[in-house]
Amino acid sequence: MYKVRIFILRDVTKKKIKIEEGMTLQDELKKAGITDSDIFQIQLVIQGDKM
Repeated sequence: MYKVRIFILRDVTKKKIKIEEGMTLQDELKKAGITDSDIFQIQLVIQGDKM
């Protein structure tokens, strides 16, 4: 099971990254190559095994 963060940006594009253990939101933004002012919505998706 792993977590994926989906950033929906103001220009209606989506950036999707796999979250690693111990990452901060700032680390996630840097990995996605965006700034916090670019974000319209954030979604957390858990993928993998059934819960």
